[in-house]
Amino acid sequence: MIKILIADDEPLVRAGIKAVIPWNDHGFDVIGEVSDGNEAYEKILALKPDILITDIKMPGMDGITLLKKLKQEKVSIQSVVLSCFDEFELVREAMKYGARDYILKLSIDPAKILEVLGEIRQDLADLPENEPHFSLNTDDLKYLFIKKLQNRGFTSDEQIENVLHNIQLTISLKNYYLMRFTFEPETAKIPDDNRRKMIYNLLNQLCQRYPGNELFSLDEKGYLIIQNAEKNDFLCRQISAAMKQYANQTVYFGISPRLKDYSVFKDGLKQADDTLNTCVFYEKTEPLTFQMLTSAGFPFITSCLAQKLYISLSSGNTEKSCELISRFLLWLKSGLFFSSLCYSYLEEILNIYVRVAREQNFSIYQMQDGEADIFSRIRQTHTLRSCEQVLSGFTRKFTEFIREKRSGERSEILKIKEYLQLHYSENIDLNLIAELVNITPSHLSNLFKKETGVNFSTYLTDVRMKAARKLLQSPEFLIYEVAEKTGYSNAGYFGKAFKKYWGISPEEFKKEQR
Repeated sequence: MIKILIADDEPLVRAGIKAVIPWNDHGFDVIGEVSDGNEAYEKILALKPDILITDIKMPGMDGITLLKKLKQEKVSIQSVVLSCFDEFELVREAMKYGARDYILKLSIDPAKILEVLGEIRQDLADLPENEPHFSLNTDDLKYLFIKKLQNRGFTSDEQIENVLHNIQLTISLKNYYLMRFTFEPETAKIPDDNRRKMIYNLLNQLCQRYPGNELFSLDEKGYLIIQNAEKNDFLCRQISAAMKQYANQTVYFGISPRLKDYSVFKDGLKQADDTLNTCVFYEKTEPLTFQMLTSAGFPFITSCLAQKLYISLSSGNTEKSCELISRFLLWLKSGLFFSSLCYSYLEEILNIYVRVAREQNFSIYQMQDGEADIFSRIRQTHTLRSCEQVLSGFTRKFTEFIREKRSGERSEILKIKEYLQLHYSENIDLNLIAELVNITPSHLSNLFKKETGVNFSTYLTDVRMKAARKLLQSPEFLIYEVAEKTGYSNAGYFGKAFKKYWGISPEEFKKEQR
């Protein structure tokens, strides 16, 4: 963490700066705040912060005098001054004594503060190549080293070797692996600072037993090991056993392919992260390598099964809908697919729910009861098992909502609608449907219009045209095939019906999809 001290005589300004940014999330730690220059000077000598954010005008010793004193005594610290609109002359004077930048007090902008401090952090990361900064320990320097690698801040092997030498790391960034690991996400609580340090020290001791492995702490629960050794199963088992014994946590590992040099570090870290996320998604307690994952053979949602889910949801059939969801998820369980692909697959399933809701004149957001929307909830779950629980629960709630909404609709009409959704590709007429529900054609015609607001033929056309539009979006089907699949034996008649319904010909619509 980069340590920050804030000096300002106005309590509201100090509180505002502390509150406007989640400092720890960005790698900073506000270690103190003071109200005048004299107190700031004493704190700087005692706490050894890396960065001072100071007001220019303060009682006792002002900001300019403080900066001048720090420079004269060669105290190694980076400084940023707080100023008002009419203090630019004073800002220039502060710059003479080493201030890096200024921030306007009346419009404290979090983005501006982070931009300024981010530049300072990059400079601090360069210090190991030249001279040590007295207040940065080895773990701080390791963190900055990784951040600079992520930002592609190095330009030569020599730079890398100098930093590794100065931090006294024995690893090499030639022909290496990146191993990311974390704890089980659903139950793991973020440990407090003391416990986090204990865990880090324990993990570091394990890594030091095996030459060619260096541990880095990237965030509150996630770690990175840079490895020069190809075999890492035994170290993973040691880490898993230790975390189970001392913290009662399951550990998940994701390992990158072999990386040639520092220039591909950022890409390799993404591959390790993708692998780790997938390991967590499938709850695999054995380490996963990037090469073990695949997108080949990834299941796609067939139009037949999608239609079945659409019909079961539309009719409020909970049992059938949950059975179909289980079949969809069974495909995901059949392989080790990238978790990002799995989430996209689940969102494609959820779009069927959205379609049903839209056609029944309601929004899925109407049934959230203050919860996050279902898309967000699925994305916030970390495992396939949790996704299944969330999706099954939502399916029950959704179908119950449909049943309540349609409770006043006659059973004959529900049966007809379900039949049309399943058989719209067949030759259907009013006589056939009347026989299905045991009503005379004339009575059915009047009943259907009364219950739905449209006549039977209009409703059937509506079903067929919506199905046709969906089929035409796929390059797999030619126009005459779509006509046959939606109950039209004559492609020319189908074309006229499609244009009348959608205002565009099938040929033009298909061209737009390319």
